[in-house]
Amino acid sequence: MSELNTYLLRLADGLIGGAAKFEELDSAAGDGDLGITAGKIAEGIKSGVSLSSGDLKADLMLIGREISKSAPSTFGTLFATGFVRASSAVDQSDNPKINLENALTAAFEGISARGKAQLGERTLLDALSPAIEALVNSSDLETGLKNAAVAARNGAIATASMAPKHGRAGWIGERAKGLEDAGANVVATSFEAIS
Repeated sequence: MSELNTYLLRLADGLIGGAAKFEELDSAAGDGDLGITAGKIAEGIKSGVSLSSGDLKADLMLIGREISKSAPSTFGTLFATGFVRASSAVDQSDNPKINLENALTAAFEGISARGKAQLGERTLLDALSPAIEALVNSSDLETGLKNAAVAARNGAIATASMAPKHGRAGWIGERAKGLEDAGANVVATSFEAIS
């Protein structure tokens, strides 16, 4: 099994393990189904891994498509978009850290465009952006992943002080303050799982 597939299976297990927490947070400010969606995203990831060819670009695209089929909700679509956009930014080089930085940056841009969201709007981007920055500023991949996990968790925690502008949380506005964004928690949990 490739190193990428090992990380992806850790990610899938982390999503399954975090489902109850995601559901709890999403129930407070959303429709409460994010735990189910996370499980479906995990199914898509596992399906993609089982079909992987070893071609990085093709495998990331495949996983994005499998997530899209398994989790056709808004959040599932955003997660799938991240993988699809990441596939366009990687190459077959021997520098996995640079590939991951490029992949995550492309994923961020794709998710931002697809979701019409920006930093500071209490979304998964508020955990993803600091994670990318921490990875870029780290000396090697292993350290970078650990630093990214810490940064993503801090980003998720910071969403509690932000007013939501998107999704069902946007409908309740100020009442969502004090609660962490569920999507940002999915990102933090994802980095914790792979690190």
